[in-house]
Amino acid sequence: MQQNPPPELRRGDFQVLITAEQAWPAFERAVLNARSEITASFRLFDFANRLLSPEALETGETWADLIADALQRGVRVRLVVSDFDPVMAAPLHAAAQDTLKQAQEIAAGLAPDQAARLSVSAVLHPARAGLLPRLAFSPFVMRKLRKLPQRLRPAAASRQGVPQLYPVSQHQKVAVIDREVLYIGGLDLNRRRYDTQEHDQPAHETWADVQLMLRGPEAEEAASHLERFQDEIALRKQPPDGKHIRRTLSAPRRAGFWALSPRTVLKEIEEDHLEAFKQARQLIYLETQYLRSSVIARGLADAARRNPDLSLILILPALPEEVAFDESRGLDARYGMALQAEALQEISAAFGARACIASPVQRRMAAREAPSVLAGSPMIYLHSKVLLTDQDFAMVGSANLNGRSMRWDTEAALRITQQDRIRTLWHALTRHWWQEELPAEALDPARAAAWWQNEIRRNKLRRPEARRGLLVPHDPDRMSELRQPLPGATEDIV
Repeated sequence: MQQNPPPELRRGDFQVLITAEQAWPAFERAVLNARSEITASFRLFDFANRLLSPEALETGETWADLIADALQRGVRVRLVVSDFDPVMAAPLHAAAQDTLKQAQEIAAGLAPDQAARLSVSAVLHPARAGLLPRLAFSPFVMRKLRKLPQRLRPAAASRQGVPQLYPVSQHQKVAVIDREVLYIGGLDLNRRRYDTQEHDQPAHETWADVQLMLRGPEAEEAASHLERFQDEIALRKQPPDGKHIRRTLSAPRRAGFWALSPRTVLKEIEEDHLEAFKQARQLIYLETQYLRSSVIARGLADAARRNPDLSLILILPALPEEVAFDESRGLDARYGMALQAEALQEISAAFGARACIASPVQRRMAAREAPSVLAGSPMIYLHSKVLLTDQDFAMVGSANLNGRSMRWDTEAALRITQQDRIRTLWHALTRHWWQEELPAEALDPARAAAWWQNEIRRNKLRRPEARRGLLVPHDPDRMSELRQPLPGATEDIV
């Protein structure tokens, strides 16, 4: 069931969309209102995804029907989805190929002139691992290849001598309608991403995320980015500085015999975070799927040491998705957990009692103890990527606070400096987590962290159904036995 954004979230053509329950219907209506063009880039996009809004349901049942309707109305549609390493990320590679097949089916049901308006491509980032890391990883890659089900096994892979490695992806989630309306944030379009604002479904189906929709010059800038980014990461064009749309871009190394990593071209999102930390006077607020970057952790810690009046509210998932729900014990997950533990230790030491670090859970008792349980309740999986400092600066986009998002993957985020938009964002975020209107103390940047900390600690002691809101203290030592440091390995890989 869809829930429209409340009227106060629509002020000034700026909507804050919390979870797919709000975001997808708004996106559907924007597509319905398109007059000439839709340009988009997502990590995952499933045309079989069910429609939610009553208006869109008049075109059919799925996004394939909605896009076919747009094409029949004369709208040009250009979509880029990420392709992935066919061995190391075989299920994601298969998802990209499924998207291409769905697009072909849409085109086959249209008149030739209508089908010609549709362009869907699965783009593999041009960066490749050098020969040295390929040789080093080849036994692991070949073992993984042999374990793949036949339906996921790439036809040519078994004939290769030393397998190729494709370590970088297009991670952005952004769409522009008629170069006037921008839809941007952390939310892809597939069934796994659907969740309600109450998160009243099984833990493994929860997905807390934030998306924005707005009108203004930001849309034109985002459209230009979508038109250029493939040339920029292939070094065919020099990227301009982003004013409203801030990016991470990387490119292949010119001489990369020894290198696993690409060459970072732009790290605007990282730079904006570090500058925001320096400028913050009272409060830094963060929501992130991962906090694994030593650069980000050091920036936060330095800001805390410089300013004794600065506090922090940090919202993280209780555990990585693959550990909590899939019981993965893979080396990448274990290394990521080790990096996050180091980052949280540095941040906590610097902020001390001024840091409120929390994780979301459902307000019900879990049936049994499991990795997906925290404080006796099923966890809510957090995927959003939000930065807000004081009432002066905010950023919402696709980038996590890990080295991969800061330096490698293609990412896009919206820089927000208008105070009315920042207030709208702040109130929407607080309403989501607390499920109620909060007192002035809980919203004041000078006092919010202390108020949140007090209530979140009380939530740990309350029965789940009696808790205030959805947050409990984050447990940094949860499943610490899984952590695996990898001395000498780049942190940017996870």
